[in-house]
Amino acid sequence: MTQLSKQKEDISISYVSAICAVAGVDYEIVRHDEDSTDGIFKKTVSLLNGVMFDAQLRIQLKCTSADSQYKDFGTRVSYRLKKKNYDDLRREGTCPIILGVLILDGKPEQWIRWTPEELMIHGCMYWKSLSSAEATTNENSIQIHLEKTHVLNPETLMSLMEKVAREESL
Repeated sequence: MTQLSKQKEDISISYVSAICAVAGVDYEIVRHDEDSTDGIFKKTVSLLNGVMFDAQLRIQLKCTSADSQYKDFGTRVSYRLKKKNYDDLRREGTCPIILGVLILDGKPEQWIRWTPEELMIHGCMYWKSLSSAEATTNENSIQIHLEKTHVLNPETLMSLMEKVAREESL
């Protein structure tokens, strides 16, 4: 793994950790991700009927700044995902999983901005559920389309956790 790849991985983890801190959602990093799970979100959610539900949601993190990996189409972004990850993410399971793709500016010196008043990650993470997606005949990778309305932020993370608690599709 190159130094830039390590930086991107760390920035994507930091992005998710910050989102979770604001939303009050626990985030556990998975050390070995043979099943394409990089982390697990955990939150006790109170349902409308007063029942408390321990919701969990897995995430596969990707981070890119390379034009060869993603294309911006205005209302959506396409991302080239390895077939192995695609197959893992579309497989049904007892704990749902989403793909989170952090798009960074192409210049590493612009990825993080720091001043005495703030620390900013200059990028945006989009999410997508591939549960029950169609199989592909591609051998190496597949283009995934992520809607720009599916930004991973504290509000959408809480919405996702509530859907998991209600056992709704993501």
